[in-house]
Amino acid sequence: MPSDPVISRRGASLLGIAGILLIAATLRLPVGALSPLADQISVDIPLSAAALGVLGMMPPIGFALSGLIAPLVARRVGLETTLLLAVVIMILGHVTRALAGGYLVLVLGSFIVLLGAGFGNVLMPSAVKRFAPHALGPMTAAYAMIMAVGSAVPPTLAVPLAEEIDWRFSLGSWAILVTAALVPWVLLAVRGARRRARDRAADPDAAILEPDPHRFATLARSRTVWGITIPFTISSISAYVTFALLPVILQDVAGVTATEAGSLLAVFAITGLPLAFLAPVLTARLRTPTVILAASMALFLVGYGGLLLAPQPLVLLWVVLIGLGQVTFPMCLTLMSLRTRSSQSAASVSGFVQTIGYAVAAIAPLALGALNELTGSWAPSLTILIALAALTIVAMPMLAARGIVEDEVRARAR
Repeated sequence: MPSDPVISRRGASLLGIAGILLIAATLRLPVGALSPLADQISVDIPLSAAALGVLGMMPPIGFALSGLIAPLVARRVGLETTLLLAVVIMILGHVTRALAGGYLVLVLGSFIVLLGAGFGNVLMPSAVKRFAPHALGPMTAAYAMIMAVGSAVPPTLAVPLAEEIDWRFSLGSWAILVTAALVPWVLLAVRGARRRARDRAADPDAAILEPDPHRFATLARSRTVWGITIPFTISSISAYVTFALLPVILQDVAGVTATEAGSLLAVFAITGLPLAFLAPVLTARLRTPTVILAASMALFLVGYGGLLLAPQPLVLLWVVLIGLGQVTFPMCLTLMSLRTRSSQSAASVSGFVQTIGYAVAAIAPLALGALNELTGSWAPSLTILIALAALTIVAMPMLAARGIVEDEVRARAR
């Protein structure tokens, strides 16, 4: 990379690391900031159960769509500029839904802010690959840990802020925190634009001769890509089903109260904090992640199996085991960087994996909820979750081969 007259290479790396950590702190704010305020919002904007259901589907839909768009935008205007765009979109989305005068604008604002957060989700592995290539495990651990903490902040502060001032201030206040992430990405975007301009001046045909990005059909030929996609999708399904349905499931099958079910859901969320720190570091040090995959599968099987066969008196244990089974989520984030050679490839793989994972996760809570209404029991839904967990075994040989995505794609092409 040619030197920059304003920001040195080391300075760019430090700015990039700061930018990654700052943007990571914002990526989960949109998800947990709105639902706790449903009662207050309903005073001004009527929210039926169906309306809340649509809002609840927005995160995985926005994230899945981002998986399609973000890598293409990053290739066109650069990684740094696209992450700056993600921050700006999130600010716009937070403000839009805070000013919403009706339901449609509330939905539009939620979609905008979640699209920006989705851009960040998809491009984080690529940013780590570019700005911290020699510390992929620790850097992924750092931003995954911050994301996990960030997901717990809005549910804690949203209602007190709304009660102290109003729900619009509560929703809009997160834009202030997001604004802090602007500074490093503005500087990096300017630097990236200068670098790209110098490259075009040095070789005017570079943009024409540059190979096409990894498209879905191409990436689908890689065993490693599918090895990452399968556990990521299973983890995403488990997470969204848990947040949407676990309290109801626990009340029905384990006989706990609504308050106890809420506390158990908080336990599930808390188990993600140590995993977010430990899993990336462990993934980077292991030759293959087979041990992590096997552990996740066993934890899910025992956790969901326990809820199905013997929900009481060990309901707390089953919830903790299901939470620990989510270890594959930070593992997959790390593998997107470890199993690619460039930041561009990491972005493409991340887009592929997250598009499929979140698209399926968006459907899962609705499908399992409908199955419960059809059968009058949670047993079929829990059985499906057990079967999905068992599919983790399919990914083990795919990742045990220690393949690199670009190498596999080229080999298939030949």
